[in-house]
Amino acid sequence: MARLRPSRLLFTALIVIFLFWTLLARFSFARVRGYSILTDPPTATSPDVSHVSHVSLGEECSPFAGGGMDNVTIVVKLGAAEVSSKLAAYLDVIGPCSPDLLLFSDRYETYKAYTILDALANLPAEYKGNNPDFAAYDDIQRSNRSLAKTTDGWKLDKYKFLPMMDMVAQLRPHSHWFFFVEPDTYVNWDNVYRFLGAFDPDQPLYFGSPVWPPKKTVFAHGGSGIVLSHRALNKLITHGQKYRGKYGTPGAHQFGKNLSNECCGDEVLAQVLKECGVSLRGYWPMFNGEKPTTVRFGPEHWCEAIVTLHHLQEGDFAKLHAWEASRQHPSTPLTFAELFRYIEHSVQSQMDDWTNMSEDATFTTPHSAGESFDNCLDTCLRDRKCVQYEHFGGTCRLSYTTRMGHERLPEGNKRWTSGWVKDRIEAFKAAHSPCLGAHFVHPNP
Repeated sequence: MARLRPSRLLFTALIVIFLFWTLLARFSFARVRGYSILTDPPTATSPDVSHVSHVSLGEECSPFAGGGMDNVTIVVKLGAAEVSSKLAAYLDVIGPCSPDLLLFSDRYETYKAYTILDALANLPAEYKGNNPDFAAYDDIQRSNRSLAKTTDGWKLDKYKFLPMMDMVAQLRPHSHWFFFVEPDTYVNWDNVYRFLGAFDPDQPLYFGSPVWPPKKTVFAHGGSGIVLSHRALNKLITHGQKYRGKYGTPGAHQFGKNLSNECCGDEVLAQVLKECGVSLRGYWPMFNGEKPTTVRFGPEHWCEAIVTLHHLQEGDFAKLHAWEASRQHPSTPLTFAELFRYIEHSVQSQMDDWTNMSEDATFTTPHSAGESFDNCLDTCLRDRKCVQYEHFGGTCRLSYTTRMGHERLPEGNKRWTSGWVKDRIEAFKAAHSPCLGAHFVHPNP
């Protein structure tokens, strides 16, 4: 019997190991995201819902009207310039439901019956005076509500997160959950009620849509909504007590962090929470950074339940609220499949001066696809995954998910034209519908 030399044995072993890891990697990437079914009514595992006898969902002001949100504090973070431009539209929808609402900005003021707290008010004077990012702070205090949103004003945003946490904990010591949003964040409160019903606020929990910065802490995107249990917030505040020093007032420190060198407050919040032993549970796409016209409707955005959307404009809240009220089965959880109906009527075979934000494949001249809109269409039709395309200048872009997009006016001789392959979109709908329950995705991370 022939014997293998040691070198051949080593080579054979390396080949076997390579094939094993290749197959494992393919299997891992091919796996479908795990999910449960979002239950209705909430499960009995959460002590928050045990005292609620009955909460009707799908009605005006549900679940607030039935007491289902009595233990949830909603915290809205905004800039002084957004009080006049965004806050009214936000409060018009949620205000009549009398939620437990806290508003934070970079200036103290009142708006109708609401008090807006200055999240930066208690930071020491030397902290503000030695930081060039605070150059606009005094101007904001002296300005009126006609203040325009500026880059200098935006620089202050990252400094609000940590002092705001300290102040919220003092103002609402008995709340079970804290839901942090921005004035352009849409929240489906029925689904929030269902979602939180699956968890125990006595556990240190931190939820949101994950952002994965290279070699840094994964964090929840602030505009998509951040949820903290009271246990998580308590751990954060206990951790911060050593930084208070001579300042006993909540919101007087930044938990030992130098934010001048940091990008964003939501990222630093995650860093401090991690120091407390609280890591993010990511629930994207349920917590979502897109609005209805920019969602990528496809396999990852179909039967999944919607908790939040982001970047809604002033008129979007009223339109979406009216559409929700007209749903055929309003008591069922809202999913992306149903939200697609909200924008579907606008999807046409061709729209001029429009970008549908196609992004999965790009062709530029001298490739023939970049030469004309018709050539771009032909290229899309030859790719079985392609459901939409756009052409501008000498560029053709294809996409494998459906997006509505937005108007894009000509720039010189460059003009945007978008198209959708409607029979393929219909085929996708038929293959993935109906949804047998709203998907409650498993966390990642």
